[in-house]
Amino acid sequence: MVTNTQPSLFSRPRFALFCAVLAPMSVWLMTDARLARPWEVAAWGLCLAVWAICLPPRFARWCAVGQLLAMPLTLAWLGTVAVSGTGPSFASTASVSSGSFRVVIAAIQMAFGMPAFILAGMLSVSCALWAWRATRDMPAGMPKWTQPLVLAGLLLLSNTAMSVYPGMPQLATFEAKVSVPWLSHLDLLKEEAGVALTRAATGGHALEVATRYAQDAPHLFDMPAGLAVFIVGESLRADALMVPARGPWSRALARRLQQGLGVRLPDACSAGNATFVAVPRLMTASGNASPAELDKKPTVLALARAAGAKTAYINNHDVWIVPELGHDDVLKTSSMEISAYDDVAIEAMSDFLVRTPERHKAVMLHLFGEHFNYEERYPASMFPAEPAGLSKEKLLELRYARAAENSVRHLLMVAELLDRQEDPAFLVFTSDHGENLPSDHTGKRFHAGAWVGRNDTTVPALVLWNRAFARSGRAESIERLVEAKGLIAHQDVAKAWLALAGMPGIPDPSSHPTTFGASGLASQSTPDVACADLRP
Repeated sequence: MVTNTQPSLFSRPRFALFCAVLAPMSVWLMTDARLARPWEVAAWGLCLAVWAICLPPRFARWCAVGQLLAMPLTLAWLGTVAVSGTGPSFASTASVSSGSFRVVIAAIQMAFGMPAFILAGMLSVSCALWAWRATRDMPAGMPKWTQPLVLAGLLLLSNTAMSVYPGMPQLATFEAKVSVPWLSHLDLLKEEAGVALTRAATGGHALEVATRYAQDAPHLFDMPAGLAVFIVGESLRADALMVPARGPWSRALARRLQQGLGVRLPDACSAGNATFVAVPRLMTASGNASPAELDKKPTVLALARAAGAKTAYINNHDVWIVPELGHDDVLKTSSMEISAYDDVAIEAMSDFLVRTPERHKAVMLHLFGEHFNYEERYPASMFPAEPAGLSKEKLLELRYARAAENSVRHLLMVAELLDRQEDPAFLVFTSDHGENLPSDHTGKRFHAGAWVGRNDTTVPALVLWNRAFARSGRAESIERLVEAKGLIAHQDVAKAWLALAGMPGIPDPSSHPTTFGASGLASQSTPDVACADLRP
């Protein structure tokens, strides 16, 4: 008599594999870390565990072997969670690996001093070994109903790997990607692949940028309780910040200013018409400092950290323009040379605020703003269909205007986060540089041209705050900048942020703002081109 038996999903080898996938997640139960979306993180961990046990026997064995091979990454992930209370992003992993040997050893010693790391690490290693041994004798065959689950799991993983592309639905938030070890590993490997491809394409000579260390910043002041946010936009010229006739978000921003919940400073002269020139000078509140001097200066965020704030440095560019290690959160929300919508960076900031109970907080957001191609900076569904028959130049201007309006929406999103704070909270916004448009009739397009001009260096400067900040009287510290006649300097905007964050003194506007570049095709680039003398 022959008995037909169907392969069972609930076997000892598959249970071992299920436990091995979930074991590292146990660290969240052993720490006092706070997750903004704990149920989402738990759901992703459970989904991945179920997906693993649905794999055909051969792939299940490979999965078990892969978990053993990935154990160094998993232990590093566990150590990061145990020490910092959050999972590692590619940026924070690079922060540790690029640090000095002493810093790496200190981080390892700190992790081994955490009971959560020891217990979760032992559990993860034990379960991984158990799964490896158990799956070696796994019976053949799988129920047919598991095949759609395997395919669905592959699609989910593909989405998490590619959801950085603008417009693609995000099934996993940024927090989930760093809080579930296997999603974190996937993101890390994807980033490393991007770095390897870049180095291969450049013959191993990828752009090197000096790295700063936040812990080296001097203690210049004590920050009062509250939230300070510094937002650096991209390619937003001064006349494009707030155009009430353009859309609802510009009108909402204008109403907020009328209600006394912010102020627009005089327009600023950017430190240059290219990101790599302007942003280091802006973030360090420096003027015409030389590159060697800039490399030694801490960012204003590092100064806030030295003043007692918990800090988050969130970057939505495809590369780090001003890398700085040592903040409580160091996140790059873009990957593989693609920048997501800036909403993702703001979501990451929101999660940081939820996870951080301390009353002294500071955040730096480096957004992708209006960088060309403009139509990739916003969802097409946000605006009416583009009119037919527009010339190439008119279409370019329309898309830039829509990208700018979307950036105003982002500012209001951050302002909403300010309004949720009980303590005084404020943001300071400016752009890295401006932009050249066809309607300027200069023949120049975009930015980073051969010579600097008025349109690609004149940028907006904006301060928004909540009602608690309005009552604090701290806005008086920037009254001289508010009343300034003519352009202020880029560094003045950063100094305004420091003053509002508690730095003693009232900053004066720069008497002669300058920018870096060449004033004409026949000129040499210098750091002291007078902004007042710039032509369009």
